Amino acid sequence: MNPVQDPTRIVMLDGVLSDAADPTLHAGMPGILRGEGIFETFLCRDGIPSPLLSQHDARLVRSARLTGFQIEAGDLQARFEEFRPQVSEGNWRVRLTLLRGLSDQQHFLWTAGPEPAARESVVLMVSDFRLDPRDPIAGAKTISRIGLQVARRHADEVGAFDAILRTIDGDLAEGTSSNVFLWMEDGLHTPGLDRGILGGVTRQAVLEGCLRAKIPVFERNIALEELSTAVEVYITNAVIGVTPVASILGWRESLPGPRGQALHRIQEAYCDYLVSVTTS
Repeated sequence: MNPVQDPTRIVMLDGVLSDAADPTLHAGMPGILRGEGIFETFLCRDGIPSPLLSQHDARLVRSARLTGFQIEAGDLQARFEEFRPQVSEGNWRVRLTLLRGLSDQQHFLWTAGPEPAARESVVLMVSDFRLDPRDPIAGAKTISRIGLQVARRHADEVGAFDAILRTIDGDLAEGTSSNVFLWMEDGLHTPGLDRGILGGVTRQAVLEGCLRAKIPVFERNIALEELSTAVEVYITNAVIGVTPVASILGWRESLPGPRGQALHRIQEAYCDYLVSVTTS
């Protein structure tokens, strides 16, 4: 297994810049000891954040409501303006983490590292880890990720980019850091939000873009066995966009990957949606 490489280059805690190699957080914080925190990640290029920043803001507010943090709509955009000068040049993967501190204080931690190189396609595996759709905080984007990280490490050990999770009912859920889409003969299919998955900002943009492009989309319960019959498979998140799957270990030895006939339509619909949001 490859050792984890820390890509962090810039750190700002509560408006104060720190050296990325220096200690920054109090060791006794509940955010450190108990994983009490929520976060959002997006790309920023030459100081210009993702056109979907307001959608990231809305999801952060929802995560806060589910986990007991106190923030208001627009806080993400407002706080990014303070951080923007640090990422005014170059392509960055930017993250805001909201952490529970001592005496129930809240701390805003900005971090940034270089945008990772794009992947032409990825390999996935199916994990034994499960999601519970009835979990009261299902859909919150939290830093309490030990189960997801173990699943991701298992994927790395067998040469996969990500691990696909199932629900406790056995149907398809999501990746550890991505949403999953299946292209079937009748259109694009993805698990619904009622399956306890994270409401990915990119996932929603893909759905909206496809609807505008008259591409049929279906949010539904998807049996794991449908991975064996899907024409094409994709994963999405705010960093990788729409990335095709080349194989699923133990399930599909070969998928079309970047040669998929529907892939260009899906990516084009997604990009057109981003343009429409940028210019609106």
